Amino acid sequence: YFLEQMRELVEEEEALKAHKGAVPPADVLRQAKLDGFSDRYLAGLLDVTEDAIRGARVENGIQEAWEGVHVSGTENAAYYYSTYHVKDESPCETDKPKVMILGGGPNRIGQGIEFDYSSVHCVWTLKELGYSVAIINNNPETVSTDYDTADRLYFEPLCPEDVMNVIDVEKPVGVVVAFGGQTAIKLTQFLDRQGIPILGTSADGIDMAEDRERFDALLEKFGIRRPRGRGVRSLAEALEAANELGYPVLLRPSYVIGGQNMTIAHEDADVEKYMNIILSGRIENPVLVDKYMQGPELEVDVISDGRDVLIPGVMEHIERAGVHSGDSIAVYPPYNLSDAMLRTIIDCSEKLALSLGTRGLVNIQYLIYQNELYVIEVNPRASRTVPYISKVTGVPMVDLASRVMLGASLKDLGYGTGLYSVPPYCAVKVPVFSFEKLNDVNSNLGPEMKSTGEVLGLGKTMNEALFKGLTAAGIRIKTPRWDGEVGVFISVDMREAGNLVVLAKKLDDMGLRLYATRDTADVISSLGIAVTYVDGLDQSDQALRLLESGKFSYIVYTGAMMDSTMAEYTNLHRHALQQNVACLTSLDTANALADIIASRFHEYNTELVDINHLRRRRQTLRFTKMNCAGNDLICVENFHGEITCPESLCISLCDRHFGVGGDGIMLLEDSDKADCRVRLFNTDGSEALNPGTGLLCAAKYLYDSGMLPREIMRMETAGGIRQVELYIRNHQVSSGCVQLDAPSLDLRDLPLRGGGQAVDRSIFLDGREYRITCVSLGNPHCVVFLDKIDAIDLQKVGPLFERASIFTRRVNTELVRVVNSRTLKMRTYERGSGETLACSTGACAAVAAAVANGYCRKGEDITVKMPGGDMTVCLREDGLALTAAVGSNFSGSIEY
Repeated sequence: YFLEQMRELVEEEEALKAHKGAVPPADVLRQAKLDGFSDRYLAGLLDVTEDAIRGARVENGIQEAWEGVHVSGTENAAYYYSTYHVKDESPCETDKPKVMILGGGPNRIGQGIEFDYSSVHCVWTLKELGYSVAIINNNPETVSTDYDTADRLYFEPLCPEDVMNVIDVEKPVGVVVAFGGQTAIKLTQFLDRQGIPILGTSADGIDMAEDRERFDALLEKFGIRRPRGRGVRSLAEALEAANELGYPVLLRPSYVIGGQNMTIAHEDADVEKYMNIILSGRIENPVLVDKYMQGPELEVDVISDGRDVLIPGVMEHIERAGVHSGDSIAVYPPYNLSDAMLRTIIDCSEKLALSLGTRGLVNIQYLIYQNELYVIEVNPRASRTVPYISKVTGVPMVDLASRVMLGASLKDLGYGTGLYSVPPYCAVKVPVFSFEKLNDVNSNLGPEMKSTGEVLGLGKTMNEALFKGLTAAGIRIKTPRWDGEVGVFISVDMREAGNLVVLAKKLDDMGLRLYATRDTADVISSLGIAVTYVDGLDQSDQALRLLESGKFSYIVYTGAMMDSTMAEYTNLHRHALQQNVACLTSLDTANALADIIASRFHEYNTELVDINHLRRRRQTLRFTKMNCAGNDLICVENFHGEITCPESLCISLCDRHFGVGGDGIMLLEDSDKADCRVRLFNTDGSEALNPGTGLLCAAKYLYDSGMLPREIMRMETAGGIRQVELYIRNHQVSSGCVQLDAPSLDLRDLPLRGGGQAVDRSIFLDGREYRITCVSLGNPHCVVFLDKIDAIDLQKVGPLFERASIFTRRVNTELVRVVNSRTLKMRTYERGSGETLACSTGACAAVAAAVANGYCRKGEDITVKMPGGDMTVCLREDGLALTAAVGSNFSGSIEY
């Protein structure tokens, strides 16, 4: 086929030569256009002027057909590629000094769009500084190869011969290799031998970071530890090194991309298998054999000008060492790092960057093992975290590095040294995989990178950021509170049994149902945790059948690389993808997921963060802690609308260990319908429709502060306009009465399945019969009348009612004992909050249900006694009147 195409091309050229000295007719010009011949080439072939060719096209009416064709050497584009039958056409004459940038080449696992990002930002900076910029890159799917990015693009392979051909034409003052990833870095030594100036870190500095012996000598000079290791070139040397270091060991080639051909060996057989494969490729550089040490892994991005060092960010990985950094979840700022260790990391990073003669960017990966810091590797180039840290911190890392390469200093650019100030957000980088399209590959994560992308999650807390990141990466977060029964299938290698204990307890505490293979189940069962035994993947298809029946919401499987069940796990993983069930191959990731489930974040209570307008510092929030019958609410003024996501704020603010602590937050806002708008949010971020206690607290706050000195107020709520009457004692509000809409027992207003009766209905839960009455006050309530309520485990029983199958949506539950016709005793389990000391709408629902069952009479004041205090409720023909004491605990401020 190729020879045939060449013959056709020769024939066309011969046909054109027949018109030598004259302009060919329109049909010949059209064919020349289709074959990609430029005006300049045609003019040279026919020995006529380019103007003559253009004039002929206009005269023959084919101008429009010719426009937009971008070929080498045309004036329509700066695209160039090599050819062997056309003389060089590159119009590289310019008065500006030229700089050449080596791109990252085609995107592939381990190297992708982050280097395109870096190359483009470098081009912008160099142009701004007055340089003429050329890029060599052969990836058609990137911004760096767009027609308007660089002054000239050479669409050429990034290999020595092709790069030198372009350099011979361009004759640049320098070449940038730091933004093309490992592909560009591998060309450094070749370019240096050719006498080509490298901008930024020198070729010697780059080699020092890559060469094992030279780098070890540098570390020894500063007393910096690294995992013990050796460079080997033969199988015998590899076995000797592995046995000397002690198993497990990490085997990897030098100058690799994305951990390619990297593995963890646990015995001699693993080393022999690995070395036979590697040596068959006739590698030029030594294979590195390192002692494998499992501990927290950290990553640091550094900018150095040769004198000063700026550290935009330090990231901590969720997964311990052993999982490639590209497949790990990276958290910024580090979430579990002591100040002393952070100081050590900064000191080591500064020494390494300056000793390598870094002019620009360098990425350093660390390991903490038994409270000691170890260096894993140093990459004297941009890394995949550059776009991530640049966005989060606001530090234009590539712009600064590009200017530093050309001689600018960090101080002159307005940046100091050391660690850059941390923004008021937590950010996580979560990997994205393509296992849906490559569903037969080994999906178990290890030292060789497998992710094909990444997403950024931003939040006020780590759990909020993690929830966003994992959700964006395609993992569906399911919880018992929202999704009913949630099951987890667990199978781990027994070497990780100690770490399994923590995960199993977390999952059991949240009410998740556990399934496990025999050895794993034995460990879980020994903790007193209920677990369902499941056959091993190589024993039967029981796990597969349970997955397809919907019993598994998550799979935690860490033994795939350590036993003979890889094929069975791959099959299970493929079916899990079809069921949208997350498969986790690291206990660290599984523990993080468990923390997210416990945090109660979901897509409706996370803050939408505008990444283009990030806050640079935390904001101060003033609040007043108020209470009504034991319900404590955090009252916040929001008249200017500073709080844009109260749902997210509520999660962290109501936390009684790490926040202010409360049963909810209450926002006071302007209203054009009433005296004030009151919005009450439960601890899970859900908004209450009829905030009875919230209205009383809001009214007291407004009256006592002098903002609204009235004894009768009208309040706007999510459920409508409500009136509040206040009782004043010693010039302050002591209690109040709020008017609420009449309750409804109409089946059309209740979330009951299949009709039936709403009053005195019989249901069975967990093997016991209960008599319930359903009441709607805008939000649904299930009132359960019992002779004894104090001894009941409401934390266990409440969720059963909340998600009972007879309800179409979640309900609040009140356990009620009738003391007499004027007194009720109540405990309440609120959806979104759990058991609370008091609930105003719950008290109203209890009275409405008591009247409907004949226990109390309409029109009379009924006292509802709750663990937090008493409320008085009167059910009238036109609605409900709720009266309760209200107080103010304290005022303060918090940063958020």
